[in-house]
Amino acid sequence: MGDRHHDPTDYFRTTQPRAGITMKDNLLWPGFILLAVAFAGLISTAAVAAYGHYEWLATTLLVAAFGTVAGALWLVAEFRRVDRIEEHWLLRRRRHLRRQRANDPDVHEDSFELSDIGSAQG
Repeated sequence: MGDRHHDPTDYFRTTQPRAGITMKDNLLWPGFILLAVAFAGLISTAAVAAYGHYEWLATTLLVAAFGTVAGALWLVAEFRRVDRIEEHWLLRRRRHLRRQRANDPDVHEDSFELSDIGSAQG
């Protein structure tokens, strides 16, 4: 499948187009890494509090909070980008159907092949 970060949605091989998007979309990984840093910050906060090193408590809480917020914002922005790409693809698909219907009125939406617009994926 190659590098799919420009359009991570899989239109041709599955009935679930976003299946495996977390592995296909390279731009999601920074968000996951930030969430892992936030989780490590939570664990360190618990350890710092348990051992009584309260001078580090604010620092570890800030790392956890900023990691959570930054990771969540990154993932939201990336999923919105993927939604925009998918919306654009569906718009091109509808235009293609209209052109087909204009040329051949007997063409129904059920007979449309997704591979007909595969070259427009680029």
